[in-house]
Amino acid sequence: MLVTVLCTRRALGNPRVSTWAIAIAFGVCTLGVLFAVPVVARAAEDVTGVVNIGKLIAHVCAILWCAALQITMVDLAYRPEYVKSAIFHRGFAAVVELAIMVPLFLATNAPDIAFTTAHADNPKIAAYLLLYLSYVMVTCGELAFMCGRTARRNWGIRPWSGAGFSLSAMAAVFGLAYALTKGSYIIFYTLDRPWSLKTEEFISPTLSGLAVIFLFAGLTLPMVGTFRERLRQKRALATS
Repeated sequence: MLVTVLCTRRALGNPRVSTWAIAIAFGVCTLGVLFAVPVVARAAEDVTGVVNIGKLIAHVCAILWCAALQITMVDLAYRPEYVKSAIFHRGFAAVVELAIMVPLFLATNAPDIAFTTAHADNPKIAAYLLLYLSYVMVTCGELAFMCGRTARRNWGIRPWSGAGFSLSAMAAVFGLAYALTKGSYIIFYTLDRPWSLKTEEFISPTLSGLAVIFLFAGLTLPMVGTFRERLRQKRALATS
C-alpha cells in the first residue's frame, strides 16, 4: 500500500503513461494479493453472497496487473509514434480476455467447486484456468523480453534502473514458469498423465510469490535511484 501511494505521488509529479501505469500496477497487485488471503476472500463472499468472489477478483487483478506492466514497458521501450497503437493493442487484448473469462467464471461458479487445479476434472474449470494462464504466459513472455532489453540499455548508464529492470525480468520469468507449471498440470491431467497435485500446489504458489516479490523490488529500485539522484543534486546546489 505504501509503495502504491509513493508511485501515485510520483505519477502526479511526473505525469506520463509509464508512471501512471506503474501506480496502477502496484494498486491492482496489492488488491489481488489482499483478496487471495483466505480470510479476506471469505469476508468478500459473506458481503457479496457470491462464492469464490475472492478468486475472481484476484484473477481480474492479475490480468489488469499484466496489462499495466505491458503498457509501462511499451511507454519506456517503444518509439513515441508507436506507443498509442501498442497501448491500444494490449488494452484490447486485456478487455477481450476479461470479456471471455468473467462470464465463463460466473457460468461455472457454484458453492461446491473451487477454481483451482484440485478441480481440474471439471472441464469448465479447466477451460477457465487455461484461458487465464494462457494470457499470463503470453504477457509474462513479452515482459521478460522487454524488461531484459531495457535492463541492458540502462545497466552502464543508470545502475539502479538497470538492476530494477533486471529484477522485473526475473519476475516475468517466474510468472511465465508459474503459468507453464499450472497449465501443463491441467493439460496432462486431461491426458490422464498428471503428476502429484501436492507438488503442483507447492510449486505454483512459490513461483507466483517469487514473481510478486521480484516485481515489487524491480519497480521500486528505479524510484530509489531517482530519489538518490535528486538528493545528490540538492546537496551539490547547497554546497555550490
